[in-house]
Order: sequence, then C-alpha cells, then structure tokens
Amino acid sequence: MAVLVPAEPLAVDRRWSEAMRDVESALLEHIALVFNALGRGLGWALSLVAIGAALLLARRRLAFIAFAVAECAAWLIPSLLKALTGRPRPPDGLVHPVGSSFPSGHTTYAGATYVALVLLFTEPGRRRRPWWTVATLGIVGMAWSRTYLQVHWLSDVVAGALLGIGIALLVFGSAQLLGRHSA
Repeated sequence: MAVLVPAEPLAVDRRWSEAMRDVESALLEHIALVFNALGRGLGWALSLVAIGAALLLARRRLAFIAFAVAECAAWLIPSLLKALTGRPRPPDGLVHPVGSSFPSGHTTYAGATYVALVLLFTEPGRRRRPWWTVATLGIVGMAWSRTYLQVHWLSDVVAGALLGIGIALLVFGSAQLLGRHSA
C-alpha cells in the first residue's frame, strides 16, 4: 500500500477530513486528545509496561517475547515507511506530530496492541468474540482520533490499522508455531 499511496490525499481522504472539521466540538476534541495521549509518550509507555509486567508475573516468557517483538515491529515498520513515503500531513492539525503522515503510527500501535491483548488474555472460542468487538472499537477509536485531530488522512489510518493487525497476527502465529515445535 505504501507504494501505491500518492503524496497528495485521495478524494476520500479530503472528504473525510472535511467531515471531521464539520463535526468539531469540545467533547470530541477531548476524546481525541485522550486517544492521542494513549498512543504516545507516557500513556504508550505505561500501557506497554503494564502488559509486559503482567506477562512476566504470570511467567509467560514466550508470550512476553512475542508481545515485545510485535510492539517493536509496530514502532519500527511505520517509522521506516514514513521515511520512505514522505507523505505530507493534513494542514492545520490540532496537535503537532513530527514526520510524515503515512502510515499512522498511533493506529499501527492500536492495531498491534489490541489484537495482542485479545490473543494473550482470552481463550479461543465463543467467549473471545466480545473482546474482538472491544478491540475493534479501540482500533477504530484511535483511527478516528487521528483524523479528527487532522494529523492523518483516512488512508493513513486504514493502512496503520491493517499493518498493526497484520504484525500482531504474524508475530503471535509464529510464536505459537515456535512454541509447538519446542515443546
């Protein structure tokens, strides 16, 4: 997708950005800023430490390693893609991020982390379904917040979400295979 995305926003990107401007309110801005804080700095670090600590306390070493690999990849890959694409951000953002726009690092993080949480802390089967719904809402919320704050185009957050989900599924699937072969 990074190869195909043009430097200029797509028509759907512009329409979505205009729609976000049309619904601006203090409440929505506050919600978007909460998501922004969760995806960077202290909010991001505390969430990763809490999840990692829970895995280590439960003596789930392979799960901890898979989580660490997924989170590192969810930080590194979008950073590399941003450097390669150099796509400009929407003008007049409500916060001032650094770097180019494509893909959304916040949404990549959300995709990888929410999928990891479901895989790490729920049992396969029907009881997992509600947690997939919660994960989806978290990812969509993060994606919405990035476009509401006018720091990403819609295509940036779609790509980021898909990238994060893909990273988590690949890493945890590989860890599961590795765990079966070493047992």
